Formats: sequence, C-alpha cells, structure tokens
Amino acid sequence: MTEPTNEETEMTAEERLNYLRERGILVETAEDRRRQQIKDIMNETDVDPVDGTVYEDLKFVHVPHDETLPIKELSMKVPQTPSRLSAQSGDLLLDELKPFFSALAKANKVDMNLFRDQATKTFGSGDESPPTVSEETLQKVAEQGQVETFPLVHATESNAFTTVNIYLDEVGLLKRLPLNKRAADLAGKAGFNPPPQFYGDVFLGRVKNKPVLHNVDFRKDDVTSNTDWLQSATMQNLEYQTQMNQITGRNELQPDVDGTNGMAKGEEGYSWTQTEEEIEIVVNLPKVTNSKEAKATGLKVKFLSKKLEVIFGGENLLSLEYFSNVDPDGCTWTLDSNKDNVSLVITCEKAEEATWPRIAS
Repeated sequence: MTEPTNEETEMTAEERLNYLRERGILVETAEDRRRQQIKDIMNETDVDPVDGTVYEDLKFVHVPHDETLPIKELSMKVPQTPSRLSAQSGDLLLDELKPFFSALAKANKVDMNLFRDQATKTFGSGDESPPTVSEETLQKVAEQGQVETFPLVHATESNAFTTVNIYLDEVGLLKRLPLNKRAADLAGKAGFNPPPQFYGDVFLGRVKNKPVLHNVDFRKDDVTSNTDWLQSATMQNLEYQTQMNQITGRNELQPDVDGTNGMAKGEEGYSWTQTEEEIEIVVNLPKVTNSKEAKATGLKVKFLSKKLEVIFGGENLLSLEYFSNVDPDGCTWTLDSNKDNVSLVITCEKAEEATWPRIAS
C-alpha cells in the first residue's frame, strides 16, 4: 500500500475530499446525500388532476443561505384561481414546503442548550417559568417540518391587501443553521431596521387576503430592488403598524439583538458588544491591578478566523468559537485599567457584515 505524502497528511478533511475528487475518485458525503434528498423533494412531480379540477402553476422563489448558489424560481400545481377562491384554500405553501424543512430537521438536530437559552430570554425572570420540553419531543416536532412565515410586506388597503412572505424553518435557530444574509438584506430594503435574522434556506411567496386568503405568483424578477412592491414596502408596513397600534393601544418596537446598540451582553467570564462590522469582547483579568502586572503575568491572545484563545498566567482564560468568521488581520487587543481591575479589550472585524444572533457557535 502506498504511504500518504506529507502534503496529504497535512490536509484538512475538506481539502482531502477535494483532492480525491480532482483525481476522479467518487466520494459521497452525508451532506451530498442530504442535498440530493432536498433536491428530489423540490423537483417532485405534483399530483395529477382529479375530479375534473383544472390546475395551474403557482410561482414562488427559493433563496439558499449559501450565497454561491443562485436564487431560483420554482412552481407548484394548484387549482385554478376560481376553484381556490370558492374552496377557501388558504396559504398552500405552508404544506408544500413541509417536506423540505422536514428533510433539514433529520440532518440538523435541535440544540437543547440553545433552546433553554432562548426560552429563558423569552420568559425572562418573571413569575412564568420556561416550558419543560424533552429533546425527543422537540426533535419529533422539528422533523414534521415546521414552516414559519415572516411578512416582508403586510396586507393593507393601499396594496390591495397583498402580503409578501418569507417562509422559513420555524426552529432554524435551534438547529444552528447558517444565517441567510440575502433574506436579511431583503428585509432591510423593506424597511425593517435592524433587519431580522433568518436561518438556513428560505422561500418567498405572495398571498392575497381578499376576497379570501389565496396564493398568487411571486417570481424571481420580484426579488430585484427596483420592483414596485419593495419600493413601497416601508410605507405600507408603517401604515399597517400604525393601524395595529391604534387597535391594540401599544407602540411596538423591534427587540434589540444581543450586543447591539452599545448594550453589552454578559457571558461566563466575559461580555461583548457588536455592530454589523465588528465585535468587541471584554475579559476581566484576575489578580492584577494594573497593565504592567497583567503583561508580566504572561498574557497571550491568539486570533483565528473562527476561534479566539486567551492565555493568562499559563492557563487558558478564554477559548471561544465564534458564531461566524472574523478577519484575524483585523483583530487587535488592548488593556483597560481602573481602580478595581484590569480588563482585556479585544476588537475583531467580521468577515461579512451582519448582526450575529449570539457570539458563540
């Protein structure tokens, strides 16, 4: 048997996979099988017409989280509009997309620690306690393919009661799916500031609320920024929110994302803040009273694209794997002293401009 070269033994798993494929060796990974399963689901032939029902194609759009993949226009067979209006069919995409998100659930398990953290944020420290849900129950629910909608544009009189929705995995955050930057950018253009965070692949569709709720076409061309619906989205959303505030008597605002608006988010052993461009991490250095003592104790900071390590006094003070990549060349640190303690202040540029939902992966 031929011994591997030094070059091969130093390769990462991804580099080794590419190395083999470049040499004509077929290698199928679990990720390849998952992608093929999802592709098969999205390319399934719709049911044949039954009972004399006449069908038509309904257009909607797929936006992958991976920006190297194209945005695609898809279609599904639905009864022609008159039949759907009389049947009051509702939003058919909610059922159509369940198999897609169900396939994702089997490949990406729900993180129970993240679930508990989110439940604590939701219920806070009030009298109401976070719900107790077993991992098995939560995973079963996720595997059913839970589809959530986020209205980019709310139905109002000025847009003929038409809603443009993002369809997403309801538990995408808990599966630690990657951020979908294109979806967030679209929400930003629709007037959401800061834009919400979307996880994993999403879909775009359009529904009309009158005379009954029913789907209408949303095409790939509708994603461009110069379309009428997107240019008027901000004013229509303000119109909708004003109406809702008048009805409910509340003045609702979007909740702040962790670490934004200069509000530090406390973690175990450190705190952090963020902008779209960078993160700042503050670590308290124990048992020293000034910067000179801190440096003499042996302070080392190691910057990697996905990880930060702080060694102090010969011990690992902080080992943090980031939610997303940073630019190591854009990372710096300094010491901040006051009468009580000395803090290590670390600043890193994000590899891509985005608001992170959390700092750790």
